[in-house]
Amino acid sequence: MKWLNLSQIGPIAMVAGLLGSLAVGAPSYNAQNTIPRSVFLTLPTDLPEPKIEMTASQGPSGAWQLRLDVSDFQFTTLCVNSAQPVPIGHAHIIRDGVKIASAYYPIIDLGHLVPGRHRISAVLRGQDHRAMVGADGLLQMDIIIWVPKQA
Repeated sequence: MKWLNLSQIGPIAMVAGLLGSLAVGAPSYNAQNTIPRSVFLTLPTDLPEPKIEMTASQGPSGAWQLRLDVSDFQFTTLCVNSAQPVPIGHAHIIRDGVKIASAYYPIIDLGHLVPGRHRISAVLRGQDHRAMVGADGLLQMDIIIWVPKQA
């Protein structure tokens, strides 16, 4: 009789469990060929789609400030469990791939940035934190900030 080495079962069971959960979850994720409701808030086509303009400026202290000019969108601090598909909410601010803030107002302090290149993204979110989607996809804007080295 050959004994099974129990130290080999753990990794195999983990991979099998992961693959099994993907197989079970995948059909419901794409059942209607639409984006998942739990992640995205699709705005109706009869409403004007928000447009984002974004500028960054460095103040006298060296700290950076981001300004979001968003048409057809209302910033709010009110969050709810399930938002209606309307352009009301906030923006998530992402610096170099990492979320750094939720912007409930159109002006955001970024603080001091290290010298170099930084990609700043603003993604509009509904009141329930779902990412807003318009006719052409995710409602977002990206800019690049170049911070010079200190002399």
